[in-house]
Amino acid sequence: MKRQKKQFLILVILLILCVAAYVGIRIYNQKQSEKEEAKEAAEKITLTDLKSDDITAFSYQYEDQTLEFVKEEDTWYYNKDKTIPIDSSKITSMLSGILSVEATDKITDYDSLSDYGLDNPSNTITVTTADGTTTLKVGSENTMLSEYYLMKDEDQTVYLSSTSVGTSFAKSVEDLTKEPDTETETEPAESESATE
Repeated sequence: MKRQKKQFLILVILLILCVAAYVGIRIYNQKQSEKEEAKEAAEKITLTDLKSDDITAFSYQYEDQTLEFVKEEDTWYYNKDKTIPIDSSKITSMLSGILSVEATDKITDYDSLSDYGLDNPSNTITVTTADGTTTLKVGSENTMLSEYYLMKDEDQTVYLSSTSVGTSFAKSVEDLTKEPDTETETEPAESESATE
């Protein structure tokens, strides 16, 4: 009987040790994960952190022209011709590419901006909010990494980013206009045939 009690006691102790070891490993892994996340957050380079609703104006280059858009009472207009009906959903979709831009690396020691296509940027995107203006210059693509070289505002640092901002701001004014409403266009033709 005593032997059975001893064996039972040993099993209980082993079980407690196993549970304690499991809990210890869980706590250790969680702390390691938190450390890793904190390290990643510290290394993260944020170039833009914007909200779509806060943007009141923006401009970018398209086919050697600078296209400027302005928002008035929640409606977007092409600055040069406000009679053109601009599709706000298309603007919102395009702006989503610049709201949260992060860099994977930065280069401060370089010989020439031409090495990164930033001596003559492929695009210069400027976004205005109540807090001020943010400008991103888009250089050439690093084809090995599928990332673009960027510069922000007057900062001479070259950033490398996997952002799609280089391609999302490649639209003409026509690309951003509202689609014609086919229903309203066919109504006059129907009324003419009714009078005949």
